[in-house]
Amino acid sequence: MKKSIKIFFVAIFFIVTSYILYIETERYESVSITLLKDLSQKQEMSLGAMLMGKTSSTTQDSKILELYIRSFEMFTFIDKKFNIARLYASENIDPYQRLYKNAIFPKYQINNKNLLKKYNDNLFIVYDDPSSTLTISFVHTDPKIAKEILESIIKHSDEVINKFAKENAKVALHFIEKQRNDNKQAFITSIEKLIQYQNKNYTIDPNLDVERKNTILANLEFELVKNEVEYNSKIKTYNPNGVEMKMLKATIENIKRSIKRIKTQMVGETSNENELNTNVFDFELLKSNMEFSKEVYRQTLINQEELKIEVSQNAKHLIIISKPTLADSYSYPNKVWDIFTLSIILVFMYSIIVTIIAIIKDHKD
Repeated sequence: MKKSIKIFFVAIFFIVTSYILYIETERYESVSITLLKDLSQKQEMSLGAMLMGKTSSTTQDSKILELYIRSFEMFTFIDKKFNIARLYASENIDPYQRLYKNAIFPKYQINNKNLLKKYNDNLFIVYDDPSSTLTISFVHTDPKIAKEILESIIKHSDEVINKFAKENAKVALHFIEKQRNDNKQAFITSIEKLIQYQNKNYTIDPNLDVERKNTILANLEFELVKNEVEYNSKIKTYNPNGVEMKMLKATIENIKRSIKRIKTQMVGETSNENELNTNVFDFELLKSNMEFSKEVYRQTLINQEELKIEVSQNAKHLIIISKPTLADSYSYPNKVWDIFTLSIILVFMYSIIVTIIAIIKDHKD
């Protein structure tokens, strides 16, 4: 029995080895290194963003691009140019890897799912985070076609990534245009309220009125002190009931009334020293609202212009660092490694079976 088992495993080894050496399809790999660059914004990540686990714009765009390259839409695009669906069902592919029209097993049936799987099996994409580069490679039975397919993938990817960016910019532009109209109306409304207040209170700026009244008040207080000094110096020698002294005293009283009236206008009806000028407060509030609305509207216009530029230009580029290579020898299968792996597996399986048989035989004895 042990001899029969050994013959069986040796037969399997020679059959599979013959398949690997003479039947399995030899495929050639074309490799290219690319870098997705966004010229519209800075790509550096802050330390805080890195610590919080946030992905950079380049990383996100590269991952999205990888998903698109592996998508059925990209497969359809490549298939129209190179008819790779026919290749996967042709005799140029070995029987084990080929797809069939009337296959019993779903794995070997010709359908979109299996065709996409075959396409992705021949497509390799590796993203290197430190350098932010994408290494893309494609495998085909013809090295020249493998190179041409990879070139088409890169070219079409560059067009598509800009298409995605432009579509996103258009959506944002539509939203910002609506915001612009709303912010413009808010700005106009704030100006109208400010003008209404100015017209109602007959003033351009209450702050100017306060400054003017402060100047007048300072002059009046100076005149008051001057007249009081003059009155006190003359009352010692002049008759208090004289015309000159009465006029001087009346002048002092008038100045005091003027000072009181101006102070009342400045601080309000009450004499509370902590009370602010109501007009100045209301005016500053309206003015600050207008300035805020103006700044919001200005920023909206800036964002709108930036989005218009994004819609019109190709800001993202898939830079080719290493051009697609033309293979001079097949890359798959690795026949030596496959045969070595096969031999290890078969020896391991043979040892297990022989050991089990020996254990069963000893148990019977």
